[in-house]
Amino acid sequence: MNVLFVGAHPDDIELGGGGTLVKHLEKGDEVYVLVMSNGEKGNHSKNREECFDSLRTMGVSDSNIVFGNFPDGSITDDYQTVNFIESYIKIFKITRVYTHPTTDRHQDHRNLSLSVSSAARNIPELFLFQGPSNTVSFEPHIFIELSEEHLNKKIKGLSCYKSQVEKGVVNIEWVKSIASVNGNGMKGKYAEAFALNHFYMEGENV
Repeated sequence: MNVLFVGAHPDDIELGGGGTLVKHLEKGDEVYVLVMSNGEKGNHSKNREECFDSLRTMGVSDSNIVFGNFPDGSITDDYQTVNFIESYIKIFKITRVYTHPTTDRHQDHRNLSLSVSSAARNIPELFLFQGPSNTVSFEPHIFIELSEEHLNKKIKGLSCYKSQVEKGVVNIEWVKSIASVNGNGMKGKYAEAFALNHFYMEGENV
């Protein structure tokens, strides 16, 4: 499986789907990452060092990490954004995509979700991850179980964002709590929750 995670800012992907990303790598899937902005308005490290350190800690190859250099705070749902994402979906031969839901308080997250939905319209599976800025209307459909090792690796990656941990934007306690709530709800210990944008099953798999 060739999997693509798309986030508006550094740390978004790890917060929403870091444990699942680790599981994909553990299975031997090829994992690619698109980070659409450099997070300049959120005072992320200017040289992207924290983001690279985080994703490397989780096991993502540098060659599989792409920055879009779109303006932080002003990501729009338009041709340029859709075309950029779709071009990498084709280059990487992606079969599953993860990104933000539209039920989010941050405009970049909402707009990016719409653009990814357009760019991934021909991809069989598009999952929408849970994040700390989701609205209360976020409704998960799929829970992916995480082991303690998966969760710890996610937390280790997120801990690389020292600038965001200090500000409280990356809240490690929230990460632990939501993983526990999601897992307990599904009779597991830890899990990540996802809403479905679409999930296409071929006839013989129904």
